[in-house]
Amino acid sequence: MKRSNRRISESFQGLRRSMEGYSPFRDRRLWILLIVLSLAGYWFCSRLVFSISPSLSHRVFVLDRSGRTPRKGDYAIFHLASPLFENGKPQKLIKEVTCLAGDTLSVDARNRFFYCNGKYLGKAKVITLKGAVLPMFVFNGKIPEGMLFVSGRHRDSFDSRYWGFLDERRVEAIATPFF
Repeated sequence: MKRSNRRISESFQGLRRSMEGYSPFRDRRLWILLIVLSLAGYWFCSRLVFSISPSLSHRVFVLDRSGRTPRKGDYAIFHLASPLFENGKPQKLIKEVTCLAGDTLSVDARNRFFYCNGKYLGKAKVITLKGAVLPMFVFNGKIPEGMLFVSGRHRDSFDSRYWGFLDERRVEAIATPFF
């Protein structure tokens, strides 16, 4: 036991001798590394968004702010203000693009079912979780140019089923699921 302690002590003494005169404040490589890591961290974090909403199946998204047109299956980020959501205060939302311009949206108003090109998207609720009456967006036909129908996967998602089409120009970024 004493022999191993002596070896460790000798190793530390050797390390101390090799570090004599060293100051991390004078080491250019360390400063360059810190600057590069800081810039990379800023760049990476400015392109991530986190969501805790149950209406999404993913929690971490990487942002694409290139301005490209959203495609079906993309997640769009936009601001929405509605008296039914957070007292009308504009909120940033992430919703999946489920129907595009030129696609046929059909609504079975009696049963409150929504379809895009015959594919079932979901059912609109009658009231919110707080008991307020929900309006239902009713449209049957081709989605106009420049418009998107967006929705969440959860039955309580506040999406196009209640407030209608989203103008493509209001999309701030496209989010790609990361985790």
